[in-house]
Amino acid sequence: MRFAVLILALMLAAPAIAQVKPDTRPGDEPTFEDVPRTPRINRDRVIPDLAHVLGQLHYLAYACEGNHSQAWRNQMQELLDLEAPANGYWRERLIDNFNNGFRDQQRYRLTCGAQVEAERRELASRGRQLSDALLEPLLAEDE
Repeated sequence: MRFAVLILALMLAAPAIAQVKPDTRPGDEPTFEDVPRTPRINRDRVIPDLAHVLGQLHYLAYACEGNHSQAWRNQMQELLDLEAPANGYWRERLIDNFNNGFRDQQRYRLTCGAQVEAERRELASRGRQLSDALLEPLLAEDE
């Protein structure tokens, strides 16, 4: 869980890391060799996908462990606090994606068992991949 917080905190640093230095002169533009090989990540797609996965995981925990299981909801709250602290379109979009993930699992999953545990592991892995995708460009900047 703390890893997700670290990733989200690093995501906020991306705009500062990506700023152009004011002393750059014409002709000092990066060459092809200077361009990072890391593909650009579409944060506007990845972060809502992460919210959807968190909603799915929250439903599975809620349905199989009881309403006291709030770990994934708490992760979503941390994501909102970091990515969309103010009310507005972006925050609503993330909340909608979380709720849609919850409802998708609610419609699909009726019982708990070994299959649910496998699905939880797969969803957690997907969430980890999304988080890693968001973190990778930041780590590439440090190299």
